[in-house]
Formats: sequence, C-alpha cells, structure tokens
Amino acid sequence: MKRKIRNILPFAARGKVVRFSETTASTHDAVGEGNDSPDQDDLHRALGRIAANWSLIEIASGLVLMSLVGSRDETLARAVVAGQRVENIWETIEALLASYGEGAVGELGAFKAWRRSANKCRRKRNEAIHSAWSLTTESGGPLAFDVMSQRAKRGARADLFPGGVGELVTLALAIAECEDRLTLIHVDILALMDQRDGRHGDLPDSPS
Repeated sequence: MKRKIRNILPFAARGKVVRFSETTASTHDAVGEGNDSPDQDDLHRALGRIAANWSLIEIASGLVLMSLVGSRDETLARAVVAGQRVENIWETIEALLASYGEGAVGELGAFKAWRRSANKCRRKRNEAIHSAWSLTTESGGPLAFDVMSQRAKRGARADLFPGGVGELVTLALAIAECEDRLTLIHVDILALMDQRDGRHGDLPDSPS
C-alpha cells in the first residue's frame, strides 16, 4: 500500500512554500502573479548569513579547544573537531579550563557566561535553518513553520520568526557579535597558556 505523505504545511496555499532552486522569487512564477510577498532572495540571504556566521563560531570554538591542548594550528583544529557537536566542544573547553584551577577562574567564568548566550543563538539558529519557510502576504513577510518540536508533530506552528526577514537579520548580527566575544575570550586563553608555558620554561637559576 502506498504510504500517504503528510502535508506539514496545510495552510501553504495562502502563500508559497520556499524551495532552494536556480529560480528566484523575483519572477512571477516563484511567488505568483500579483503577489506582494517580499523577494525570496532576501530570505535566502538572511538564512545564508545565519549559517555563515554560525560556522565561524564553530571554527572559533575548535581553535579555543586546540589552544587549550597546546596547538594554534587552524587546520589541525578543524580536523580534531570535525563531526563533533559544538556543545561537546564547549563542554570539553569548560572541563579543560576547570582543570587549571584558580589560575583560570576568570577565563572559565567568562566562557561559561558566553556559552549561556551562545546557546540561545544556537537554538534560534537551528530553528531558522531547520524550519520550513513560506512566503505569504497575510503577515507582511515570510513565515517559519516549526517542523522539529513535539508541538510540530501535532501540526506545524508558524510562530517561530514572526518578524520575518528583519528578525533573521537581527539573529545573524547577534551570532556575529557572539563570535566576536568568543574571539576576545580566546585571546585571554592564549595569554593564559603563554603564562603557563613561561612558568615552566623560565625556571629560576640554581644557587651557586
């Protein structure tokens, strides 16, 4: 018996489900004749900024981890963290900083505070990237339909990004700011590691 495919967007007829293809929403075929929905390309660009900015956080997280284990090789960092969930990388960073005791209290506190804010961006990033999108004129812009949560299993909900493209751009900027903060924390961690290396390398002269 042929399996019936559930329509996760039963209300999509009011707009146009977004699909990534070679055609753009600026054509009449993309959004329909006379449709005043915003250009689909604006939505694609906003989602792309979110994805690109988040990839920088993942790269920066790998660099922080490698610094804590004594390497500043970006290529090696990418190889070490490849395939790992970013939350696991953050957990390892916290564990390593904690292992340094009182000498890394400041860096550990800064990273924990950063991680709390980064997790908020991570959740919103996942919602933006993994939701289904529809262009509609009823709310004045694109709507994101949740297809991941338990609530979505009972029927997709369209309240994830009510601000449309503008809200996505704001999220992309917040992720970029989050990456900037991690870069500053990384600088402090590099200084910490240099201090630790210096203590081991510059031992006092033995008394004659």
